[in-house]
Amino acid sequence: MKKWFLFGAIFALVLVLAACGGNKSNNEANNGAANNGASNNAGSGAASTNVAVKAKNWQFDQKEYHIPKGTDVAISLESTEGVHGIEIKGTDYTVKNGSTTTVNIADAGEYEMACNVPCGTGHSQMKTKLIVK
Repeated sequence: MKKWFLFGAIFALVLVLAACGGNKSNNEANNGAANNGASNNAGSGAASTNVAVKAKNWQFDQKEYHIPKGTDVAISLESTEGVHGIEIKGTDYTVKNGSTTTVNIADAGEYEMACNVPCGTGHSQMKTKLIVK
């Protein structure tokens, strides 16, 4: 019985680690789509500002990002290690790995951006701030 429990625990650990494992060939293919103007959750028009977010296992490349309020902003996401996504809390905006989303937030304030792809043991701490002024 102990052998089955140990086998199950090791198998679960492998699955958790694989969820954040590098999918480099998929990331490179998706980056090509992002560079060709692919977007989701599109705003009202062409973005006048671009914000590039890079993510690696359990952290974003910056502690906060700044955008102007009431302006179309293109937010792109590149996962340099593992596979990640972004959810902007308090809005309906998400950014998928290797894509660009145009956002337009009318209300100034601080918004939490969190990884929305289960990416392993540090997933729940993978957060940053979006400052809208």
